[in-house]
Amino acid sequence: MRQRDHGEGGFTLIEMLIVLVIIGVTAGAVTLGIGSVTRAPSVETEARRLATRIQAASDDAMLGDRMIAFTAEEHGYGFATFGADGKLIPRTDDTLGYHQLPSGIVVTLSVKPPVVLGIDGASRPMAATIESGTQRWVVTFDGLTAHAVPAPAT
Repeated sequence: MRQRDHGEGGFTLIEMLIVLVIIGVTAGAVTLGIGSVTRAPSVETEARRLATRIQAASDDAMLGDRMIAFTAEEHGYGFATFGADGKLIPRTDDTLGYHQLPSGIVVTLSVKPPVVLGIDGASRPMAATIESGTQRWVVTFDGLTAHAVPAPAT
């Protein structure tokens, strides 16, 4: 039998673990980097988010037996409830709080805000156009339900 010399080639367990950790950290960084690029805000995403939030607010108004107002400005929108004195109190919760649109995306309404979402579903119909460059989506609300669809080509 031949005795092993400490000078022979090969990796120790510690060296192998270090290499595996370096590969794992690099793979994780690449995956996170690719994920952030694919999750970039889009007009479609923002339109669908707006439709979902309007629907949630409308349902909340009907189920909670209270009126909720939808307010919007060029670069964001939010919801408010009516106080005892009739003044609007902005919602601050995650679901219906103010949402700032990503840079370059704007919203315009077909009616003057605030849009009151009634307790009996008798809300005023409206349309909101979400756009950025050539991308345009329209969110329609008929008083009961909200839908997001691509805007017709002009």
